[in-house]
Amino acid sequence: MLGVVLAAGKGTRLQSLGKTIPKVLLEVGGKTCLEHIVLGMKEAGITRFGIVIGHLGEQIRERYGSGEKLGVEITYLTQDLSVYGTARAAMLARDLAGGEPIMLSYGDIIIHPGNYRALLERSEGGKYPTNTVNWVDDPYAGAAVYLRPDDTVERIIEKPPQGTSTTHWNNAGVYVYPPFIFDYIDRIQPSPRGEYELSSALRLMIDDGLEVRSHRIFGYWRDIGRPEDLEAINALLAEENAK
Repeated sequence: MLGVVLAAGKGTRLQSLGKTIPKVLLEVGGKTCLEHIVLGMKEAGITRFGIVIGHLGEQIRERYGSGEKLGVEITYLTQDLSVYGTARAAMLARDLAGGEPIMLSYGDIIIHPGNYRALLERSEGGKYPTNTVNWVDDPYAGAAVYLRPDDTVERIIEKPPQGTSTTHWNNAGVYVYPPFIFDYIDRIQPSPRGEYELSSALRLMIDDGLEVRSHRIFGYWRDIGRPEDLEAINALLAEENAK
């Protein structure tokens, strides 16, 4: 299985922090965000990675090189940011995956590392498309995920208007996909925001009657999109390490 990390974003919500350093290189609990993700996937048995870079991407390449210091193999995939969206970023890993399933994470997501192995098991080693969900008051800032009683995904709504969702489950930004994910990405159209989004591929799978599974995040989950998010996850990890 190939690990894929989407690390091309500009980090505009981070204000001055995102102007000089890529989000994935920001330190959280003594390690960069990228290290948390890669090492978490490594614990689940993944040692080969495709890192999608764009904004200030050379800093990532210079920091981690071939991945030897982390005990993994890294290939860098450069995204053209004029054609934006998580699906287009993921598509860059098609040849590198070589017909294998992928575990994919947005580059600004920090989760308890045990979730990576649990996600892999829930997908039965990449047999079933499986996304992660976390509980929030209102998923308007992400994507609302509606689950059936067996925790398969009934539908997913990207960026629903605030106060309109009747689910508390939010798309948590880490996935396992079988190799056919790339065929579904080929089929998607730009969203109303003009982006090619992975949630659109998930919706097509559901429309085709495929079983799309979910894994409920345990422990902690946080994105590091804003300065206050960085403060919050650092405080949380300090508390975790003190236990």
